[in-house]
Parts: sequence; structure tokens; C-alpha cells
Amino acid sequence: MQPRDRRPDVGRLLLVPVFLGLVVFNVSHLLDRDADRSALEVGGTVAALAFYTVLVVMYLRRGAASGTDRRPAVWLAAGAATFSPFLIPLLGAGGASTTAAGLGSALVLVGVALSTWSLLSLRTNISVVPQARELSTSGPYRWFRHPLYVFEYVAAIGLVLLSGGGLAWLVLLGLGVLQVLRARWEEKLLREELPGYADYAARTRGFS
Repeated sequence: MQPRDRRPDVGRLLLVPVFLGLVVFNVSHLLDRDADRSALEVGGTVAALAFYTVLVVMYLRRGAASGTDRRPAVWLAAGAATFSPFLIPLLGAGGASTTAAGLGSALVLVGVALSTWSLLSLRTNISVVPQARELSTSGPYRWFRHPLYVFEYVAAIGLVLLSGGGLAWLVLLGLGVLQVLRARWEEKLLREELPGYADYAARTRGFS
């Protein structure tokens, strides 16, 4: 294993303020008594609040990486995959039917809740760009190597349904491509940096 990177944690410096802002946003949304929301929508907001709170805690607690993929194109793709779901409500066609809105709210709730479970299992190994710290094999990582990406995609499908579709479907398609690429870049780095990753990959499922 290579020596751990002792440079400043750029991800922590840049992303913790963003995630804190999303924590504040979801708290304010919950406290807005004038908003007309279903129980599923409230549940989705609670799940999102838990998700971003866990992200902040894990980013603040994480240690230095033993390896980082520093290619600019990889960083750009990882950032786009992380933040493109926020474009979905802006590009949606609007006017989702009652059935689509209900299904969308349910998918957001389930997807974000399971994403939070994945974060808790990943612990301080969390990163937006491909980085190596320790091998995570608990929770959903016992069976699949990229559950966080899968569950985030489930939530993104829900957002598209809530938004009424339209151009939001293109964002969803692009997100799927980016998540698969991101997973492959991560696996390449982890195979190089983490002893035991090859054996772990041989007994679990991934995108390839």
C-alpha cells in the first residue's frame, strides 16, 4: 500500500459547507408549516436530512487517502454525477399525475433511506472522486460493490417522476452513464491500493 496522502483534504474543504447548506435547507423545509406535503414527501425530506447529516459527519471524520485519482476529467465526471440530480426539478416538464407523483415520492424516500444505510456502512471511506482508504464490506457492501450509486439512482428516478419527465429523463440517462464510469474508475484505483480488494470483488457483484 502506498503512503497516505498528507495534502489538505480538498473534498472536505469544498463539500462540507455545501452539505451543511443542504442540511439547513431540509430543516427549513420541514419547519415550513405552510407547505402542503404528503406523508411520503415529508418522509423523503427527513431521509434527505439524515443523508446530508451523515455525509457531513463522515467527511469531518475521514482520514487521509492512500491514493486518489487526480485526472481532471475524472473529477469533472464525479462532480457532475454528484450534483446533476439537482438539475432534475429545473428541467422537468411539470404537471406530474397523482400516480406518478406518489410513485416518485416513494422512490425518493426509499432511495435516499437506502443511500443513508450505504453511507453508514461505508463510514469514513466516503469520497466524491475515486479515493482509497479502507475496504468496506458491511451492510449492502456485503453483496454489491456500489450500492450507494444504485440507491442514489433510484432516488433520481423518483425525482424525474415528480418533475413530470421532459428533459429530466436526459439528465437521468447521463447520470447512469456517469455512475458506471465512476464505479469502474474507483475499482481500478482500489485494486491497485487496497490489499484484499481483488478477492472482495470476486465474491460480490458490480457493474462489470
